[in-house]
Amino acid sequence: MAEIVAAAAAVHAPQLLSRPPYEEMDKLDNSTDALHAFGQVLKDARPDAVLVVGIDHLETFWLEAVPTFTLVISEECEAAYTQWRRRKKVHTSLAVDLLKGVVAQDFDLTYSQEAELGHAFLTPFEHILGDSEIPVIPLLVNTYLPPVPSPRRCFALGKAIARALADRPERIAVIASGGMSHFPGTARYTAPNYAFDKWLIQETAAGRYEDLLGLTGVNLDEVGESELLTWCVLLGMTGGELPGSLLSYQELSHHGHGVIQFVPPLAPAAGTGAGQPELLPRYGGHEFTQDDYVYYRFPEPSSLPLNRFLRQIITRADARSAFVKDRDAAIAGSGLSEAEREALAADGFDRLVELGAHPLLALSAWQVVKNQLSAAG
Repeated sequence: MAEIVAAAAAVHAPQLLSRPPYEEMDKLDNSTDALHAFGQVLKDARPDAVLVVGIDHLETFWLEAVPTFTLVISEECEAAYTQWRRRKKVHTSLAVDLLKGVVAQDFDLTYSQEAELGHAFLTPFEHILGDSEIPVIPLLVNTYLPPVPSPRRCFALGKAIARALADRPERIAVIASGGMSHFPGTARYTAPNYAFDKWLIQETAAGRYEDLLGLTGVNLDEVGESELLTWCVLLGMTGGELPGSLLSYQELSHHGHGVIQFVPPLAPAAGTGAGQPELLPRYGGHEFTQDDYVYYRFPEPSSLPLNRFLRQIITRADARSAFVKDRDAAIAGSGLSEAEREALAADGFDRLVELGAHPLLALSAWQVVKNQLSAAG
């Protein structure tokens, strides 16, 4: 049967690729050092394929279709973020068997033969896999366009994948590409829930996951942890009991960067001789109050033109360059409402989100424009 020989959950923040000068470089270095360390673990494990469980920041499918789970079964795949790109060979035969085996278990799974992937895949391709020729199998989980799957459903998908691969002889590695607490593009962008992160690190070290799996998508939205859904797929594949060892955790002003290794297991860190540390309270002391999505709400159809304009800035070099060169002209020709044009003319992204822009698109458009302006001097 297929054997999981390496597995980790890993941050994929775009700043690890773009390295903008306004970030804390030492913390970015600590995160990439941890990704490189797991890359060496993966190299030593010599897997036949790497299942990369990532997310879509509205780069791949956009609003014409929002699948909950998508498997990429092309012969090759490409991941991109502005000018950075990497192509990887896909282990197509294994991916097709995985697809057939999961659907046979009555688990609906979308597939694509030409999806272009975003930075949730490019970051591990760059900093974990690098120039390795090990083929990959990309799997996308919807985490930012409600309704999103529950942690328990993602865990069930992981178990279904493990069963689908039970008769395969390959050695498999798994990367769950997803961040810890952050609220990109929202009014809480600079207020991550670090306490929840630290509680999760504690529970992961002990192999305790029931409290995490018992949460809802609305709960994850409240603490900025929706990307943990990729972790839940990994946990389902590994059985849901393996502890994870922390390779790095960095508190950036806008993001908790975590890298945790599950397979192969690492020896527990040596104690300090001062006894066991006091356990952090459940969920880091957070008490859930939301009864619906607040930070990443369902995108109303009326906001589609604004969201389309922002996505073009992110994904099309010509649109981005035109906006950077002459913002007023680009906005004037957009066909958007007066309020939307005024928000685009202003700095920042809060007003865009208030008008219905998806926070990820508003933030990403602001970031890529800022990066291009910075590069131009």
